[in-house]
Parts: sequence; structure tokens; C-alpha cells
Amino acid sequence: MVKSCVAFKCTNRYSKDKSISFHRFPADKNLKSQWIRAIRRENFNPTKDSVICGKHFKDDDFLRKVPTKVLNSDAIPSVFDFPAHLKVKSPKHRRTIIRHPLPAR
Repeated sequence: MVKSCVAFKCTNRYSKDKSISFHRFPADKNLKSQWIRAIRRENFNPTKDSVICGKHFKDDDFLRKVPTKVLNSDAIPSVFDFPAHLKVKSPKHRRTIIRHPLPAR
């Protein structure tokens, strides 16, 4: 079975001549659920063959002391090109209105 990245609209597949790393979902249930939330695919349940390519991780998510790309134990994929309706909207800052009573006449 050819490894293909399960991230939204990612077409990366495993190939010996490509320098893209592929990473299985973690065994830790908490971290695995964070990965599933990060890829934003409805009703997605990863199998033992499900992988995410290294393009969806920041450089500092990888250990630097080893020649092969190894993820830090707490790394969560965070680099995606989601369409607008799937992007997380940042909360808007709202002004607080402070009401002062007017002095009586």
C-alpha cells in the first residue's frame, strides 16, 4: 500500500526519490486526538496505515540531532492550506463600554 498524506488536499505520496518524511499517528490517545482535530477532517478515524507528511509540521517540531526526520514527542501538525470555511477564526477584540451615571441636575 502506498503511503499518502491524509491532510486536507495534500497530494504527497511516499516515494524513495522524494525527501518528504511521513509520520504515523501517535499511540498516545490525547496527542492522537489533537492530530485528528488539527487536520479538520469530519468523521476521520486514522488506521494503522494513516500518515501525515512532514510538510504539515513546523521546523522546530523535529529533533535536530538525528540525520532522519524524527518528530518531537509532543509535536502537532499545524501547517495547512485550509479553505476559508475551515480556517480557525481569531477572536475579535471587543471594546468594553464603561457607563458612568450623569450627575443629577
